[in-house]
Amino acid sequence: MTSRTLRSGKSNLWWSLISFSIFKIRRSMAVWVLFILSVALFGAVAITLFSSSKNVYEFFKNFQYGVFIFNNILLLLFILLVIIKIFGREFEDGTYLLLISKPYSRFVLFLLKLIALWILIVLFLGTIIVFAFGIGYLGSVFNGDPEYLRVYQNLLLKLFIYSMTLSFFASSGILFVVTFLNSQVVLLIVVIFCSLFLVGGMPYSLIMSLADKVELTFANDSITQNYPVPIVKSTINFKKNLKNDLIKYPHLTNAIWDFYNQWTYNDLNLVFKNDDYKDISSDPTLRLKRLNFYKSLGLTIPKEEDFEIKKLKTWDSSTKYLYDNKLEDLKAIINNVGAATGEDVSMKVNFATDYFFKPQQQLDQTQPIQKELADYMEVVSKAADSWTSYITMNLFSGTSLFYFNPDASYYSLSAPKDPKLVTVDRKLSDGNSFNPTDVFRSEWDNEYKGTLSDYNNGSDFREWILDYFDSPTVFVLREIEIDILKKIMDYKLLEEQPIKINNEWIKYDNLMNTYGLISKFNIIEHWNQIWTASLKYTPYWFEPLQRSNIDFSVQNNYLMSYQDFRLSLGNDKKIDVDPKPFLDINLILYIYLGLSGFFLICAYLILRRKNIT
Repeated sequence: MTSRTLRSGKSNLWWSLISFSIFKIRRSMAVWVLFILSVALFGAVAITLFSSSKNVYEFFKNFQYGVFIFNNILLLLFILLVIIKIFGREFEDGTYLLLISKPYSRFVLFLLKLIALWILIVLFLGTIIVFAFGIGYLGSVFNGDPEYLRVYQNLLLKLFIYSMTLSFFASSGILFVVTFLNSQVVLLIVVIFCSLFLVGGMPYSLIMSLADKVELTFANDSITQNYPVPIVKSTINFKKNLKNDLIKYPHLTNAIWDFYNQWTYNDLNLVFKNDDYKDISSDPTLRLKRLNFYKSLGLTIPKEEDFEIKKLKTWDSSTKYLYDNKLEDLKAIINNVGAATGEDVSMKVNFATDYFFKPQQQLDQTQPIQKELADYMEVVSKAADSWTSYITMNLFSGTSLFYFNPDASYYSLSAPKDPKLVTVDRKLSDGNSFNPTDVFRSEWDNEYKGTLSDYNNGSDFREWILDYFDSPTVFVLREIEIDILKKIMDYKLLEEQPIKINNEWIKYDNLMNTYGLISKFNIIEHWNQIWTASLKYTPYWFEPLQRSNIDFSVQNNYLMSYQDFRLSLGNDKKIDVDPKPFLDINLILYIYLGLSGFFLICAYLILRRKNIT
């Protein structure tokens, strides 16, 4: 009974000491000002983000302004004030001497004050995070986009964990310095550190901006195009991020990447330039290989339709048909029939394909690849003024995914009063025929650009041909295909072709040496990257309507520093496509955690032997 009473009394005494330390902080006007400023900061950040962010990338990037101000100024100053109040001032005004005269060991006294410090830090951070979440939740109600709230919640969780880690290092370091320096000197040191932290990622941003202007040259003189450093790094990052599920529409993207990655560079180049099937007489092997792949993904359906032009007025000069047992071009036949009988020639066309791409509304929402394509079509439809303008912009490249069965597609001419014109179905495979895709492109340009068409046979025929080819899906998919093809082709170049060592490369290498040296010893850089490396980034995607342009810095805040890598060459002068980052963040984090523990031990040892008067 007596021992239990003693233990209870000791516990009460310990809690009294902790409560007394907390009470001293509660009375501090400066601490309350910091708390109110922190709450106001995150309230303003949340309202601004949910009300004015154009997209989730901008939302993500702008959140970090709040992190930058809070962690580099307000949190550090809060920790400093708390430590000065419950440690530093007691050393200076003699209060600590009164405490150690009571029945406490110096270790217990140090431990209890440390517990009080961490209770205050957790309360400070926890209250601010909970408040920020509440304001963010209200903002999401008005914003209406659930993705914003999901990203915001994840950022707040990461902020709490990062802030606790930074607090451990900062509190240990400040406590260590307070044990042997005057509080005013410690305040000056921390203010200087805060000022330096405000520099943030500026060294990183400045050096990388200079490096981004460098253009690399391949040693192979047949490759005349220079490659800017951002394009090279984007190519490497695309492959890495695809592997790490940081590219949007992963099922569709991975399927296309895996399919084309097995092709040779020359075949890829043919597809990229629309040269895999130039005309109706070309070898369709590559085109069919592509279309059978998309067919296997469930993106295509068979389609066959015919149309009769009652009065054929014109056609291209390369298409021929039998007239008087001789192949004649259609314009000549029209003239001959008119001269012989005075009547018109009619023409029937039949277009048949096994590879017509499904319209958006027919894409299966339960099938991941088809759903992702349909989702991206929604994005494109919002980015483009209309499907008409989008197709007009991509008309040449988009038709790369059209192919008509030349044995099932045909045309025929008819003029009953002219016996020299015998009506037979002439297959497109018979030679001297036309490509239905050329008809579509010519009629589209006639309708929307006002250019002359070789197939101008009235509005009914034009309306039918435009309706038959009405498939925005094929143009959107072709844009995705081109975007990914460019990355695959560039990646193959990096793997296969050595770099020329010229002044541009030497300039880049010197810049990277400078940054590498700075990053090893720059504590500000380290903590910036501990934060940015912990984040869960929103998957990236190509900019709609821009060829193969994907910005992997779109979520980066220029005030921060980010994990990055240098382009380095192997013995064969080829770029290493699996580069290591400048900094090993896990190793750095373990080093700082170890330093924090070391500072705490040193602080205790100094206090244990400190002569307090």
